[in-house]
Amino acid sequence: MTAGDPLSGLDDVPWADLKHCFGAADDVPGHLRAVRAGGQEGRYPAIVLLWNNVVHQGTRAEATVHTIPFLVRMALDSGVPDRHRVVGLLGATAIGLDNNHLPDGYDPSLDRAELVELRGQAGEFAQWIAEAEDEKQGKEREAQWAELLITAEAGPLCYRAVRDALPALAGLLKADGGGAARGSGEPAGLVP
Repeated sequence: MTAGDPLSGLDDVPWADLKHCFGAADDVPGHLRAVRAGGQEGRYPAIVLLWNNVVHQGTRAEATVHTIPFLVRMALDSGVPDRHRVVGLLGATAIGLDNNHLPDGYDPSLDRAELVELRGQAGEFAQWIAEAEDEKQGKEREAQWAELLITAEAGPLCYRAVRDALPALAGLLKADGGGAARGSGEPAGLVP
């Protein structure tokens, strides 16, 4: 891949070791490539499938934070079809579902507080794991606890990653959207 390719480094991420909202994230590179190409995957646009896997009903997963650098670069690449959808997905990776935060807006300190509270319950979870009926149930409980932590950590990590990319993304708000103007006065990078 070339240095200008927004998916440069995609194969360096250990996707098979990461989880998205429905399990192993090994399908994420294919979804990102299909989004980059503007393609469909079956009946659905690739962006819909990617969105569903990395931000399902507002929940952000472990793999979500790893998609953000690629989404940012695709949003900034005028050759990517439907960049406005990529920008929409970036917003969702940052805050979850926007309508969950109406009318007051998103408060990132609530996600951080939830994570701190969950970490504070580590002793209770350790006891719950220790009280398992057998080794199998103990391992299942350990996995559930680990998954709760990973999911709770994903929110603040995703928010921070998108927040850190905002200076670069702000150029999309200019009249030319970082590319050729479309004549409507709306940002070219955000118009369907």
